[in-house]
Amino acid sequence: MSRNILQKMLNLNKVDQFQSPNSKWFGLSTDEWLPSVVSRHFDSDHGSQYWLDKEKELGIDARKEIKTLDDLKILGPMCEDDLRRYPIEHFIPKIFLDKKSDFILGETAGTTGRPKVTAYRREEFRAIFVDWFAFIAEKRDFPTGGNWLWIGPSGPHIIGKAVGPVANGMGSMDPFSIDFDPRWAKKMQPESIGSKRYLEHVLEQAMDIIETQGIDVLYTTPPVLAGLALRMSDQKRRAIKGVHYGGISIGTESLKCFKEENFPNAVHISGYGNTLFGLCLEIEASSTYDLDYFPLGPRMIVQVVEMADGNVPGSERLSKIVNYGEEGQVVFHRLDESFFIPNMFERDKAVRIPPTSTAIDYGITQDGVRNPTLLENNNTMVKTGLY
Repeated sequence: MSRNILQKMLNLNKVDQFQSPNSKWFGLSTDEWLPSVVSRHFDSDHGSQYWLDKEKELGIDARKEIKTLDDLKILGPMCEDDLRRYPIEHFIPKIFLDKKSDFILGETAGTTGRPKVTAYRREEFRAIFVDWFAFIAEKRDFPTGGNWLWIGPSGPHIIGKAVGPVANGMGSMDPFSIDFDPRWAKKMQPESIGSKRYLEHVLEQAMDIIETQGIDVLYTTPPVLAGLALRMSDQKRRAIKGVHYGGISIGTESLKCFKEENFPNAVHISGYGNTLFGLCLEIEASSTYDLDYFPLGPRMIVQVVEMADGNVPGSERLSKIVNYGEEGQVVFHRLDESFFIPNMFERDKAVRIPPTSTAIDYGITQDGVRNPTLLENNNTMVKTGLY
C-alpha cells in the first residue's frame, strides 16, 4: 500500500484514531519523529552519556547519518547487558536530569538474566501504558466501572505501577491485588515442589478475594488464570466480564479454552511487550484465535527479521526483514526522548503482519506481529514461570 493512499485513509478516519495531544510524536510517521529522538540523545551538551560514548566508539556523526529507521543499522544491535551494568542516568539525556521527579522507573523480571532498568517520563508512561489500553478497551467494549483483580508483580516492574492507573482509567477503583515475585518464581524449576507450592500460595490468596468480592475483571498471566479456572465455580467464572492477559505469551488453543469454556461472558484482550519498550495490544479479536499485536507508534517499532543459527544478534541481520506472513525473530526499537533503545533482538519469534483496516482506522501505520512465542534455538538462557 502506498504512503499517499494510507495517508488518505487515515485522514478519512481521524474520528476513530487514538488521541494523545500531550505526546510530541502523536500523528507523525517514524521517519518524521526519529530525527527528534536522535538529536536529543546525541546532543553534545545535553544528550545521554551512553549514546554520546557509543557515537565516539563507532566513529560516526549520528545526527547527520541517522535520518530514517533504516539508518539505525549503523548503531548495531543493542547490547542488553549495557542496560544492566550502567547507571540509569547514562541513558537519560542530561537536559532531563535536573527534574528526576518527572520519571517513573521500571525493571524487567529477569527472564534472560539479571534485571534490566529503564525509565519513562510521566507523560510517556501515561500514553503508552494507560491511555493506549483505555482506547482499545473502549473499542472492544471492555467493561467499565467494575472491580479488578490484579495477580502479578508490583514494583519494581512497570506493570505493577501501571495497573492502578489503568483500572482508574476504566472507571474502577484501585484493583484488588495479589503480589508475587517473578524473580523468585524463575529460580525454581518448572513442575518442582517449590514451584507448585508458590503457585498454590498465589491462588489461595486470589480465591479468598474472588469468593468474597464481586470481581468483574481478571488481569494476570495465562498460567495463573488456568489455575484460577480450575478452582472457580461456574457462577464465578461466568460473572467475569473482562480478562486481560500479560506477562507470558498465550497460545491459540489456550486462548480458545479461556474464551469459550472458562470465561465465556468476558471480553478478552491480550497484551505483548515488556518494561523496556511498552505495550503492543490485540486491537481486535480473531475468529481463528490468532493473536495479532500492534504497537503504538511512532515511538515503538516492532520488526521481524530472518532467524539464524543460534539467533545471535548481528548487524547484518537487521536488514533481513521477512515478508508479510513469514515468521522470524522479533526486533524492537524504542524511540522516546527520555530513553532510546534501537535494534534490540528479543527472545521471541513471530509472524510479520501489515496493519489491518481496523489498525489504520485507529491511526496505526506500522507492522504488527502474530502469535509471538519463545525461540526454540536461542543461545540466551530464558527463564519463565508465572510471569
